[in-house]
Amino acid sequence: MKIHEEKKGDVLVIKLSGKVIGGPDLVDLKTAFQNAVNHDRLKILLDLGHVSWMDSSGLGVIVSGHTTVKKAGGEMKILNATKKIHELFIITKLITVFDTFRDEEEALQSFED
Repeated sequence: MKIHEEKKGDVLVIKLSGKVIGGPDLVDLKTAFQNAVNHDRLKILLDLGHVSWMDSSGLGVIVSGHTTVKKAGGEMKILNATKKIHELFIITKLITVFDTFRDEEEALQSFED
């Protein structure tokens, strides 16, 4: 898994690519969420458009990151969840927890509302 961070206005876009599965990469992702909160970057857009697979460990770290951001008064939204990952969100009922978007502009605008 690769993690790429990019600032777009006051939103931190975290782009993941590859497989989001158990292992040392998940520690890096958890650290990315914690660093964002530590630096008062509380609007996070998690782009999953280039994620080929996600297991329960990866899903757990994303849920944990969402909780960390929310407790700090921020919000995290999901962009470009692939069909497989979107189905995973539906099966686990996490679709009710995350705001999901297909369009980056629309997602960025949603932080303004």
